[in-house]
Amino acid sequence: MQQTTIDLGQGVVARAVVAGPGATAAEVLPALALPPHQAVLLLLGGADGLDTARLPRLRQFFGRGIARAALDTGAVVLDGGTDAGVMALMGQGVASRGQRTPLVGVAPAALVPPPGQAPGGPALEPHHSHFVLTEGDYWGAETPLLFGLLAALRGPEAGGTPALGLVVGGGAVALREVLRAVRLRLPLLVLAGTGGVADALAAAWPTREAPPDDPVLAEILAEGTLSFYDLGGSAQGLGQHLVRQLGAASGLVQAWATFAEYDHNANVQQRRFDRLQQGLIWLGLAGAGLAIVQQLYAPKLPGTAELRPAAALWAAGTYGWWGLHQALLVIPIVLTVLVAAASRFKAGTKWLLLRGGAEAIKRELYGYRTRTGQYQEAPETLLTRRVEEITRRTMRTEVNTSALVAPPGGAGLPPATGGTPPDDGLSWLPAGRYVQVRLDDQLAYYRRKAVRLEAQLRLVAWLTFGVGGVGTYLAAVGQQVWIALTTAGVAALSAYLGYRQTESTLTKYNQSATDLANVRAWWHALSPDDQLRQPNIDLLVSHTEQVLQSNLDGWVQHMQNTLAELHKAPPAAPTAPEAATPAVAPAFPAGSAAFPPPEPNAPVNLAVPNEEPTDTLLTSEQAFDTMPGLRDGTPGLRDGTPGLRDGTPGLRDGAPGLRDDPTNTPPDAAKYAAGEEDTTPSDLSAEVPMPDEGSELPDEALATPAAPAHASSARVLAARAPGPA
Repeated sequence: MQQTTIDLGQGVVARAVVAGPGATAAEVLPALALPPHQAVLLLLGGADGLDTARLPRLRQFFGRGIARAALDTGAVVLDGGTDAGVMALMGQGVASRGQRTPLVGVAPAALVPPPGQAPGGPALEPHHSHFVLTEGDYWGAETPLLFGLLAALRGPEAGGTPALGLVVGGGAVALREVLRAVRLRLPLLVLAGTGGVADALAAAWPTREAPPDDPVLAEILAEGTLSFYDLGGSAQGLGQHLVRQLGAASGLVQAWATFAEYDHNANVQQRRFDRLQQGLIWLGLAGAGLAIVQQLYAPKLPGTAELRPAAALWAAGTYGWWGLHQALLVIPIVLTVLVAAASRFKAGTKWLLLRGGAEAIKRELYGYRTRTGQYQEAPETLLTRRVEEITRRTMRTEVNTSALVAPPGGAGLPPATGGTPPDDGLSWLPAGRYVQVRLDDQLAYYRRKAVRLEAQLRLVAWLTFGVGGVGTYLAAVGQQVWIALTTAGVAALSAYLGYRQTESTLTKYNQSATDLANVRAWWHALSPDDQLRQPNIDLLVSHTEQVLQSNLDGWVQHMQNTLAELHKAPPAAPTAPEAATPAVAPAFPAGSAAFPPPEPNAPVNLAVPNEEPTDTLLTSEQAFDTMPGLRDGTPGLRDGTPGLRDGTPGLRDGAPGLRDDPTNTPPDAAKYAAGEEDTTPSDLSAEVPMPDEGSELPDEALATPAAPAHASSARVLAARAPGPA
């Protein structure tokens, strides 16, 4: 491989690379030393045969349309490099813009001798900035290296930089290059009315029918991503079309930027929510354990079971026990602060809203890129309007109280997506490519997640059973004081499953995976001709997006109900139990000392992308209403003592810590009496009438066995864990 320069006359010097046998694009590209670029434009067309009557108009299109768009988008232009046909027009157009666009010509060295040598064929175009001279002595020998440079300029695995092929006129060589571009999934813009291949494609595209003896054209029509612009239009219109296709300042790139912003901030809010919930669980569990340790082992006053006061511990030099005493004072305060912070900042609600907004935008992006449904007419305008509606609704919710931070690396480029080769996020998607990068990618994701969620669910369930069994054993050997800790452990595990909605999410993922597999099977069962029909393509995209939207809506509804349950205020704490029952700190204020309810009129709904714009929003009460969930956040922690609903295990009414004791009536007793209070199976739901004051308890109340909460840990988990939708 040889690097050189070519004097093209009039002070123009081009950098040239003479590629030796076997030279690759990866070797040639660094030698070209091209300036940074933002897009790639590949010009495909004829070197001769253009109708001279069209030349004046073509010059306007190349100068005021194509060259200007290439400059505005920061594109590198690739073509054949000769001073003939569309290559000459491209060079003149770039020159009219001050030659500020890198213009790379690729041609066989044997057919294009440099200036100053005896002419043996077409000369090199004098306005190109770079040349690559390849092996071969026939037109078409340069094609492999031309497309290799295209792939290298697009970025790793052809997934980085927007690229577009422009077809103007063209003959047999151009037709083969168009086929190669289609096989590389390069979107093509055809300038209809310029003759040759361009007009043949424009004539056959409406019916997608090629002559039986032309397999090349048939493959292009079946697999290609083609759009058309008529020579009867304006040069400025063609330029705007190119700018949109290459991504600069287009609604597509702006929509991807908005998606990336919402997606990143949803992840930020999710991490905050997870950290807060896990902190509440761990602090509650630690508080329960430390309280038991203090009750059993802390120094007591001589001759009594009463703990020494903190001042006496300090004076006696038992600083460890003094520190434990202070920790048991601090933990409830910290829990209260965390609960207040959760109520104030509402990270969980913001996470749901931002995630819903991001996925709604993504659905619109795929509708736009496949040109299905309403996106068949004025797609750019419709996409902009839909994204505006989604963002407007989202920002009328609690999301508006947080600053949206830019994702790492800045916005404006689509995120990494699936497919082989990876999807660039900007190209138009034919039906087969949509199945690969959208349907198959989501199907694989659901199946992977379902396996992980099932493993997580099994692990937590076995841990729950194990902890419950330990509690049963401790009760059998007379260590009842530790039962509160095992109950707190069961509650912690159940609370974790509850706020993560593990079981309901697993159910939704399995349902969605089955639905997507059915859509995929239906599509592959269609004949090749049926797969080309637009109504079937519309059904493919609409059904796939409906499955994905249904999964998201179900997940959001479950999470909203979980948040609503966490936000509900608990009843008042019961009277302290008898001395025989050790006082233990409340384990999980995330559920038992819950957040205050949301504001009644705060809008929290997610925009439905296919609806017409509307100003009607769901309020918090409407969105966070009536679905079984975690009423009190953590099973078994109703009134302050882990595992004791009303102070004494197994006695709902009529023992110390009675729910309906006049001295221990919760603030919402009227609501409870009206039948609106939670009575799920784990709450010992058998109601016993309260006797008149001074009378004895009914025999049936006294006959109720005093079973500790841990003994029915499996029943607690089954009753409290979220079920399928």
